[in-house]
Amino acid sequence: MFYVGIDIAKDFHVVSIIDDEETKVVNKPFRIENTAKGFQKLLAILDSITLDKSDFTIGLEATGIYGENLQEFLRIQTYLVKLLNPFQTSRYREQITLKKVKNDEIDSLVIALLLKDGKFSSGYITDDEFQSLRTLYRNRSSIQADMKDVKKRILTQITVTFPEFEGFIKPFTVSGLALLDKYPTAHHYRHSSVDRIMKLFRHIQGNNFTQSKALQLLELSKESIYSGKAKDARAIAIRSSIRLLQMYLAELNLLESEIFSLLSNSNSTTATNTTIVVDEAGMEIDKSNSLIANLKTIPGVAEKTIAAMISELGDLSRFPSIPKLIGYIGLFPTENSSGNSKHIGHLSKRGSPLVKHALYMSAVSCLIHNTQLKQLYDTKRSQGKSKKEALIAVSRKIATIIYSIFKYNVPYDPNRVFAKS
Repeated sequence: MFYVGIDIAKDFHVVSIIDDEETKVVNKPFRIENTAKGFQKLLAILDSITLDKSDFTIGLEATGIYGENLQEFLRIQTYLVKLLNPFQTSRYREQITLKKVKNDEIDSLVIALLLKDGKFSSGYITDDEFQSLRTLYRNRSSIQADMKDVKKRILTQITVTFPEFEGFIKPFTVSGLALLDKYPTAHHYRHSSVDRIMKLFRHIQGNNFTQSKALQLLELSKESIYSGKAKDARAIAIRSSIRLLQMYLAELNLLESEIFSLLSNSNSTTATNTTIVVDEAGMEIDKSNSLIANLKTIPGVAEKTIAAMISELGDLSRFPSIPKLIGYIGLFPTENSSGNSKHIGHLSKRGSPLVKHALYMSAVSCLIHNTQLKQLYDTKRSQGKSKKEALIAVSRKIATIIYSIFKYNVPYDPNRVFAKS
C-alpha cells in the first residue's frame, strides 16, 4: 500500500509518498503546479509506482478551496482521496517531530504518515448541490459583512454632518436612506420645506412620515451643531456610500432568491415520501411532505437558518447522533478540569461561525414565535444561566430539532420534540 500526502497551496502543491514500511517511495517531496500539466505530472509519477489505483490512499488537508480541483481530478481518476482535519495533522506533526516545525515538505510527509497510521477521521466531501448552496451562502455572508462596513462609513459621516438625525429616525430604513440621499447634511435642509420633504415620501409605500415629523426634522436641522465644514465633499461621500449600499442590497436579494430556489429544488431536499417508518422509540411516523416543507414548520426558524445549516453542514444524516452534530457545529463550552478543579469557559471556537450565528439569531426569534423554546429559555434562566447561555441552549435545541426532522422527514411536533425519553 502507498500513502500520498499532499500539502495544498494556491499556485503549487507539495507531494510525499511512502509505503507500509514508512519508506519514501520518491526520494524527496516534489512539487506539482496547480494546473492541468501539474496534475498530469502527479498521475505519471503514481503510474510509475503501480498502475493499480486501489494501492494508493491520497490525503489532503481540508484548508479552503485551493485543493478542490485536484481533489475532484483524483476522484474522477478513481483514486481513494481522504480530506484531513488541519487540527489533527497539526497535533500529529507536533507528536512525531516533538517541536513546532512547519513547512511544505514536512507537512506533506506528516499527512502521508498520518494516512499510514490510520489515526484520523476523514473529512466530509460535499456533492455538487451542497457545494453550490455553500458557495452562494458564503457569498451572501461576505456581502453582509461588506454592507456593515458601508453602514459604518455612513454613520461616521452622519455623526459630524447631522448628529441629531440618528435619534430622529433609523438611518437605514427606506425612509431614512431617502432622506439622507436627498439631504446628506443638516445644511442641505436650509432651502427645504415641509411640502418638499413630504413630496419625497409620496412613492414610498407603507411609510408613516407625517407633516409634523417633517416640521420636527426641519427644526432639528436648524438647531444642529454641524458647522457646515466640507459639506459638499461629505455629501458626495454619503451619497456614494448609499448607492453602494443599495447595490449590495440588490445583490443580497438576488443571492437569497437563488439560495432558496436551489434549496427547494435540490434532489437532496425535495424527496417526498408517503411511507410509514418506525423511529428509534418504536413509534410510527407518516412521511408525507417534502423535507424543506417540513423544516419550514418549525415556529421561529426562518428559511435562512435552514439554508445555513444545510449549506455549511451538507447531508445532516451523515452524523450518527445529535452529540456528534452539536460537536461538529461547536455549540459547546470549553472545559479546563484538573483534579477537583473544574472551569467551564467560553463557547468553543470550533465549527462554522455562520451556522452558530444563524442558530443564535433563530433562538432570539423563537423567544417570540415558539412557545416551547421560550419555555426552555425561561427554564434555563430560572436555573441561574445568563441570557446568552440560555440562548445557546435554545440554539442547541433548534439544531437538534432540525436534525430530527431532516432524519425522519416529518413536520415539527412539539409533543415529540420535548417528550421525556
